[in-house]
Amino acid sequence: MLPVQQIDRSQAGDAPQENFTGPVRMQKLAEQGGMTKVELLAVFFDAGAHTRPHTHPSEQMLYFVQGSGFVQFPGEERQRVEEGGVVVIPAGVVHMHGATEDEAICHVALRAADGPTNWHPDGAPDEWRGLLASDGHG
Repeated sequence: MLPVQQIDRSQAGDAPQENFTGPVRMQKLAEQGGMTKVELLAVFFDAGAHTRPHTHPSEQMLYFVQGSGFVQFPGEERQRVEEGGVVVIPAGVVHMHGATEDEAICHVALRAADGPTNWHPDGAPDEWRGLLASDGHG
């Protein structure tokens, strides 16, 4: 029989703090399941925590499974995503996502395991410069 995984905050480890604003934990579902071609993460954001601006080499799907969060692109207002919502982030597009100030959330993030996330992307607007990660890649 196949092992069945559960999204479980207690199975999540601390996320690299340099890539987030506030406390975030990640459960590496693909890794736990022995998968190598995809990245599948359950990401738990405390209220107000979110990613720093970043890009991915391929599309990324976010499924908001607990709580309502947001996605934001340069020059746009934060787009609220209700619990149960699914969004697809285009490859190479600078963006941020995470929890609103009002509630903690969990979203599942899925993308091809085709290269690292760029945590210091070109194209981040001036008002986001202070949010960029300091180490460049992760």
